[in-house]
Amino acid sequence: MGRYSTYFEDIWKIQANRKVIGINLFGVIFDNTSPFTPGQQLIVLEGVDQAIQVLTNKGYDFLFVVGQPSNRTRALGINDFENILASTRELFSQLGGRVKNAYYSPGTDKNDPYVKPNPGMFERAQNEGMIKWEETYYVGVDANDVKAAAKVKTKPILIKSSNALKMKAFELTHTVKIQEHTTFLEFAQNL
Repeated sequence: MGRYSTYFEDIWKIQANRKVIGINLFGVIFDNTSPFTPGQQLIVLEGVDQAIQVLTNKGYDFLFVVGQPSNRTRALGINDFENILASTRELFSQLGGRVKNAYYSPGTDKNDPYVKPNPGMFERAQNEGMIKWEETYYVGVDANDVKAAAKVKTKPILIKSSNALKMKAFELTHTVKIQEHTTFLEFAQNL
């Protein structure tokens, strides 16, 4: 044991006790209003940089739980996800944010336990000690995000899109309370 052992143990305890917010990337962090083709430059939505800083200042870390973008020309492969996640981690880091981990599913088969609305990625994150879903939020953009969040008993946050009416119907039929915000920044400021 070196003289810094206790110091690092204290730092790790503090980091382990920080609050964590789960987020989808497409439609929350990156624009997904037009079809995305792997290899294209992703466009960061307006206000995302401020939202990351606001949430970081409020004591939150981030956990990515990501599936295929809803609006795409072809499915993303493993390398596509790895590149996007590396760039996103760098963006968050530059803004002072801390990404605890990232979970993604390149599949599209709804029978795959890791493809949303199935909760496989969410459960894995909790089983690995990255997050306690019942104590936090998951920020997404569509019904699959809300359904998966509801299955792990977290608070679903919906960034409003053209699915707003469909989401209201889902909320009414499934008794899941959904908080809606127009942007990730609006959510961050109101948290």
